[in-house]
Amino acid sequence: MSLVSKEKIAPATWKVTAHVGAEEFCAELEKVFARELPKITLPGFRKGKAPRSMVVRRYGENLFFEDALEAALPAAIDAALKEAELDPLYRAENLEAQEITRESGAEFNFTIAVKPEITIGAYKGLEIAVPSEDVAEEDINARIDELRGRNARQVEVEGRAAQNGDIAVIDFKGLLDGVAFPGGTAENHELKLGSGQFIPGFEEQVVGHNPGDAFEVNVTFPEEYQAEELAGQPVVFEVKLHELKAEELPALDDDFAQEVGEDYNTVEDLKQGIADELAENKRSAATKALEQGTQEQLAALAEGEIPQAMLDRRTQRNIEIFAERIQIPVERYCELMGEDMESFTARIAAQSEAQIKTELALEAIAKNEEIEASEEEIEAEYQRLADEYKVALTRVKFSVPAEEITKDVQREKAMNLVLEAAVKTNIAE
Repeated sequence: MSLVSKEKIAPATWKVTAHVGAEEFCAELEKVFARELPKITLPGFRKGKAPRSMVVRRYGENLFFEDALEAALPAAIDAALKEAELDPLYRAENLEAQEITRESGAEFNFTIAVKPEITIGAYKGLEIAVPSEDVAEEDINARIDELRGRNARQVEVEGRAAQNGDIAVIDFKGLLDGVAFPGGTAENHELKLGSGQFIPGFEEQVVGHNPGDAFEVNVTFPEEYQAEELAGQPVVFEVKLHELKAEELPALDDDFAQEVGEDYNTVEDLKQGIADELAENKRSAATKALEQGTQEQLAALAEGEIPQAMLDRRTQRNIEIFAERIQIPVERYCELMGEDMESFTARIAAQSEAQIKTELALEAIAKNEEIEASEEEIEAEYQRLADEYKVALTRVKFSVPAEEITKDVQREKAMNLVLEAAVKTNIAE
């Protein structure tokens, strides 16, 4: 067995031509004959009793050549790759026999994707924009206002006309060219004025009217309105205003604080609880932004060619993960979102490429920094996976090679190194 030639045909992808010697090929051929002859029947002979010479005469000299080559391929491919000094990512593809004879053996071609060589630019001191972790007094007050709004009660408004913020109880009937249209009629509908729930211009024409008023509202449906028969059409709504209500906010006192949560006895307790919650949310957002920004910059710093096979496999896997998460076929998702499969796949492929480059960049950093994974760290990662997926530790160890876990640990340690050296700059929220 020997390497005949190797040729780089695409990024990190090689075409290899290899040779199986006559001795090795004929040895495999003899094994195939020994296995297959007992299964062959020729006229005049019992099954498996026909002489080999007659079987060859009947079916041809090259009978079982392909079987013999197939049996010889694993060792031949491994030997050729070792001689070519190529470290494959996946199994050989596009296998093609060129010439097979007893006298010369077999020559064949195959393609192989190899791990790309990545160089990484300066990765210490990366400037990453993150949101501020500071909690302002107005943030706390805004959350309190939100809580009061959720607990507001409605009270009837008397002695004045409708204004923004009121809840108007109305009947309405929509007319297009004098004819009522589907979905344009309701009774005792509660509409919060100024909320923008209705067609632009509708709520503004309710403002100023008093309970008991009957009036018309003239509006034009937006051009992009979903019902095509109404899009861009001027219509008239006949409106009857029955009642006005207003939201009355609860007092900001200790009683309110106790209603919001059992952990709060006073307004100060409530404010402190909200401040702690907002601080945790902001820390989480800043951490996420720091990690995401770092990953993006590392992907941009990674220079090297990604083999198409590597990108295709990651893209397909990411699509499968996406489909599992949304619980509907990807084709149906694209239909609902108005996106074609080609653009969807291209978008996932771009994300996959960034993922691959980030991982390769981290591996390059781990190599540069001589980062190792200890036995304790590897064991801890195995245990984490077992806990996360709620399976036995032995099962995880059987399913996931130690080499893969080692790389995961090294990449994580490399990422921590980069994160610790990163320079955070605040961005406006």
